[in-house]
Formats: sequence, structure tokens, C-alpha cells
Amino acid sequence: MEPEKEQWINKVLGSLDGIQRAEASPFLFAKIRNRLTAEPAPIYVPLRTVWLIAASFAMLLLLNWGVAASVFSSGTTDSVDLDTVITDMHLYPSTNQLY
Repeated sequence: MEPEKEQWINKVLGSLDGIQRAEASPFLFAKIRNRLTAEPAPIYVPLRTVWLIAASFAMLLLLNWGVAASVFSSGTTDSVDLDTVITDMHLYPSTNQLY
């Protein structure tokens, strides 16, 4: 290796010689244990937020119910419309339909 690179590597590694291990505060373990056993403060949600969430769920349920009702009610007329299109376009003979 080049001598300049070796000197740089040795200089960097030598800078770690005087380093000491970090030590925690003597009361750190007691503080952590106290926080774990302490009961957390209750979190209160504003009443307005609760009502907005309830209204959102109600609207979602109503919209889903409306879509489902329209899909299921139009299911009976789809077969009649399909038969009409098939016979009008002469895709299959009306007496020999496959379905």
C-alpha cells in the first residue's frame, strides 16, 4: 500500500486510543422502571371528532346500501334486456339459446 494511505489509516485508528466507554446516569434504570410501571395519562378525543367519525360511518353504510340495492334490483331486468339484445341482433336463435 502507499505510505500516505497507511499513515492516514494509522492516524484514524490511533484517534480511537483515548476513547472511553459511555456510561449512563446512575438513576437511568430507576427512571425507566418508573416510567414502565406508571400508568399512562388518558387520551381524550374531542366530542366533535367522535360525531364526525360516526357520521362518516353512517354515510358510508348508507351509500353501500344504496349501491347494493341498485345492483340487486337491476339484476332481474338485465336478463330481459340481454334476451332482447340477443334476439334483435340475431346472435342466437331465440328457440335455441345456450343459457
